[in-house]
Parts: sequence; C-alpha cells; structure tokens
Amino acid sequence: MGKPLRVLLVEDNADDAFLLERHLRRAGYTPQITRVETADAMVQTLEQLAEGWDIILADYSLPNFSAPEALRLLKHTRYDVPFIMMSGAVSEETAVAAMRAGAHDYVSKQNLARLVPAIEREMKEAEERHHKRTAERALRSSEERFHRLVTAMPLALLISDLSGRVVYANRGVERLLGYSQPEIEDGSVTIERIFEPAAIDTANSLLHTWSSGFGEHYEVDCVKRDGTIVPVLIGAAVLNPENPLQDRQIAAFLVDLTEQKRSHQILRNTEKLAAAGRLAASVAHEINNPLEAVTNCMYLLNQCQLDDKGRQYLQLAQHELNRVTHITTQTLRFYRQSTRATETNIHELLETVLALYDIRMRAQNIQALREFGNIPSIVAHDGEIRQVLANLIGNAVDAMQSDGGKLLLRTRIGRRWKTGQHGVAITVADTGPGMDRKTRDRIFEPFFSTKGLTGTGLGLWISLEILSKHHGSVQVRSRQMRPHGTVFRIFLPLQPGEASEHEESELRVSA
Repeated sequence: MGKPLRVLLVEDNADDAFLLERHLRRAGYTPQITRVETADAMVQTLEQLAEGWDIILADYSLPNFSAPEALRLLKHTRYDVPFIMMSGAVSEETAVAAMRAGAHDYVSKQNLARLVPAIEREMKEAEERHHKRTAERALRSSEERFHRLVTAMPLALLISDLSGRVVYANRGVERLLGYSQPEIEDGSVTIERIFEPAAIDTANSLLHTWSSGFGEHYEVDCVKRDGTIVPVLIGAAVLNPENPLQDRQIAAFLVDLTEQKRSHQILRNTEKLAAAGRLAASVAHEINNPLEAVTNCMYLLNQCQLDDKGRQYLQLAQHELNRVTHITTQTLRFYRQSTRATETNIHELLETVLALYDIRMRAQNIQALREFGNIPSIVAHDGEIRQVLANLIGNAVDAMQSDGGKLLLRTRIGRRWKTGQHGVAITVADTGPGMDRKTRDRIFEPFFSTKGLTGTGLGLWISLEILSKHHGSVQVRSRQMRPHGTVFRIFLPLQPGEASEHEESELRVSA
C-alpha cells in the first residue's frame, strides 16, 4: 500500500489523467483522483471532501476552463491547497505568469520527473502554513481572552514607560480615577499626575524600584480626574525586563482602599460604642448604690417635722431623685436590652419629653405646636421610644436656639405603602436653618455631630437602632432656603411582630 494522496485534477484528457495516475503510483502513492473540466464542477468537488484536498493539478488550457481560472476560483474560497499548473508546452513567459498569478509551481507534462518532488515540497509547505495559521489563531484567541479579562477585571491596571507616561489603562482605571482611554492615548496622563502631590517622591522611587523587576507594594493617595483623593494600594512589575532600560514598560496595579478604610473606621467606631455602652452600664450600676442610700435618707427626712416650705423642697428633691433613678434604670435596661414591650400612649410620651425641654424652649422663645390626631396605643418599649422622641425634639431645640422658632409635633394614623401595614406616624418639624446634603447623608452615622464638643454623635444613631428594633422607619427632609427647616417623620407599626422582607427598618433622606 502506498501513501494516500487526494488529488483534484483539472483535465479534459482522460489519457493524460491515466498517465498521471500511473506516474504517481510508481512514485509510491495511492492516488484518489477526481477529475473536473468546468468551474461549476470544481466548486462542487471542493466541497465534497470534508478533510480537504492534498493537491490541485490543473492543465493550463481546457476548451471550457483553464488553470488560471481555476486558480482565481480557488483564491476566492477558504481553502489553502497547493496548486500546480501543468502544460504540454512550457514557455518561460507562461511559467512566470503562472507563478505571479499565485501558482505554487509549473510542471511540463513531458517532464513528470519534477512533479513528485514538487508535490512533496508543496504539501510540506502547506502543512507548515496550516500549523502557523493554527498557532496564530491560538495566539489571537489567547490575546483576545487576556484583553477581555484585563478590560473587564475590577482591578485597575495601567502601563507606563520609565518616563512615567501612561500608555494603557483598563476600565478599572476609568472607574477608579476617571481617566478615559482617549485621554490616556494622547499622552497627557502621567504617573506623577495621578499621585497626590505629597507623594511625588514616592512615585519617582516606585519607577526606579520597579524598573529592575518586581517592587514592593505601597499605600498612597491618588488624585482622581475631578481632583478628589482616593487611597490605593499600588504594586507593579516590569513587562519586558530583557529590553534596554529606556524601552522597558511597567504594569502597575491599583486597588481601591476606600471601602477597606471605611470598614476599619466603622469597626473602630463599633468598638468605641461597645466601650461606651459598658461604661454607661457600669456608671449606672455604681450610681444605683448611693441613690438607694439617698432615697432612704429622703424617706427618713420625710418622717420629721418640717414646715410647709421645707416639705415643698423635700417633695421637689424626691421628684428629681426619682427621675435620676429612672434614668439609671433605663440606661441599664437599654444596654442589657431587657425591657418588655407594653401598651404605649405616644401622646403621653411626647408630653413627658416636652416637659423636660419646657424651660429651655421658653428661654429660647420656641413655640410648641401640637397637632395630635386620634391614634391608638402601640405595643412598644416605652422607654426606648421616649429616648427617640427626646433625641429628635432635643435636636430641633438645638437647631433653633439662636433665633427661636416653632416646633411642630403631629401624630396621625399611618400606613406603610409597600406592605399596607398600619401604624402610627409621628412628625417632629422645626423652623431651624436646615441641613445641606452632605450633613443629611451622615446624620445617622455614629459619632458624627455638628454640635462640636457638646455633641456625642450617638443620638440619631441610637434612635435608628431603636426604630429598627421596633420594625419602624424614619424619613428626613431638610431645606436651607426659605421656608427653611427640618422634618423627621417616624412610622411605628401597631404591633411590632416579626419583620418581613418588606417590613425592615427604612431610612430615607431627601432635600
């Protein structure tokens, strides 16, 4: 058995085809020859063999077809098959024209000794071209996958030369720093430009360190396109260390540390809150001991003979002592979260809080307006709800302390629009100067305060936690232009129950 050879023969002479097949068999091949004489037949035959043809042999001139036409037809297909022209009479001009047209070789029918070496050479070169195309396709596919990966990855990647000019940046850089690809391509973005001015020396040292290989990671501040500062962790490596120093490029990876730093700050604040809670509980517990002794002394003093004035002072002292006892008890209960929900009258809670601030409000010329509706009692932890109302009313009084104003307290039957759940809506509004957007967005953060040394920054944060515990919600509106002021609207369900997916605590802030 000889080597198989699939031959597409463009020939109109059956005798020449027979001689060709015999010559190939004598050369050690087992040829599978398909002969065609027209262009249509050649097109159909090219599609018949799924694994492809090994060689195309074409007679230079046929009555209705020719080798040059067959060659042009082959070039318009997707096939890369060695093409050899054959003719009975070979002239130098004909051979040159055939080779220029793209034929791989030109062989005379009278000299078939050149045919087999030409076939073997062209088949070997065709196989090499096939391997090369396969490798090129694999390389392009790998490059495309890598480019898609680099472009889409959340990590910011930029490439610069040793002068610091950025030559490439992926979408992560655009998301992190705001620079677009056209701005990168025009050469206006440099390493020094994206570093915070105080870190220019760091940038230069990074370029020097990374120019020889991998460098250390650094935490620095970068300047975004809009001028804002973003903390990043940056590290890099040389892409082509084998190149001369001036031709090397550096790939730098930037990781946004904003959320990480915010998480660390939240963690620190949480630890401070826990410490503050433990301290408050400890102080409240220690105060209870002398309070008990003072209470006993007050009781004994009440058994003595006193005039009317003295007894009046004693009753006032007893009342204030009861308030101190209540505050320490509520502090311990809030920290231990041991209070029990009971039927609570919102109007009574509002009146007790107003009584607490009555002297301050009169001194600051603040008028309290009550618009109480016909609302039912709710099941709640009354001490905690009183604390929420005290925080809101106290903030409103503080906001109006310079020019006075009006404090509006309104209660209505409310409804949660998402679920249709019924409850009580409480509005606390003031005519103070209002808050800007930046302040409104942060008022519920722990330790954020606009009151300087007099504020702890915990009141509204604790209030939000309490409302979340009661499956309630709060909405805030504030305006600095006339008519200015701030409005807090609280919703509390009639029965706390279990919070569903749509009944969780909600916070809305608007202008």
